[in-house]
Amino acid sequence: MSDDVLRIVHVYPEELGVSGDRGNVTTLVERARRAGIDSEVTEYRIGDDVPSVADVVVLGHGPLSGVRSVSVDAVRLRDAFEGFARSGVPVVAVGGGMELLTRGVVTVEGDTVEGVGFFDALVRRGAPRRTNYFQVTTQYGGDDLTLFGFEDHAAHLELGAGSRPFATVVHGGGNGSDGAEGVVRGTSFGTQLKGPLLPLNPGLTDRILRTALSRRGISYGLTPAHEKLDQYAAASQRVIAENLERSFKAM
Repeated sequence: MSDDVLRIVHVYPEELGVSGDRGNVTTLVERARRAGIDSEVTEYRIGDDVPSVADVVVLGHGPLSGVRSVSVDAVRLRDAFEGFARSGVPVVAVGGGMELLTRGVVTVEGDTVEGVGFFDALVRRGAPRRTNYFQVTTQYGGDDLTLFGFEDHAAHLELGAGSRPFATVVHGGGNGSDGAEGVVRGTSFGTQLKGPLLPLNPGLTDRILRTALSRRGISYGLTPAHEKLDQYAAASQRVIAENLERSFKAM
């Protein structure tokens, strides 16, 4: 394997992987491969040695029980995540993974599940559950980019005074009532966009890969081999766009 290797760390793949989130890792690997770049994926589980080297870190979605089950171990990751932030390593956190990286999750019973504190935000559970198709726009990594996915959560995300949202809601609930969605910190972001996120949104995946690889002077560019993946994603996005008014009952 050459030195031009994309190093991905997938954090808590079992507890935070209930929304097809391995698809996010697979998409990063596959789009890098089609650009001629090999990948190395490390899965971090409770009690493992804390990762210190990465080009991209991925956390997927999980229920509150999953967030709670890893929260004590996750405290061990604080210094590593701060190091990633200083180095410009993109941390991509979806749903419960994003909630784990906030200051904490306040439950409907009033107790707080401690978070890593990577994002200056607080989660409050107990909001009306939003289960619907989801459309937002983001300027992560460049100009306005439209993203599609699926929203399924019952939480408000309260951003700290110095925090910025990841995206602006076009259709859906997002963080609450202010039209904001998710949170961004430098090259890292958290979002409620599920689907999974990256297979549905290749434009965002490409921005993450360029950001991750440019730190090491590795060029990432699209090739004809990406076209089929882009066609599949575009077809899926059209289905979502045509059904944005459809909502689903919570199970």
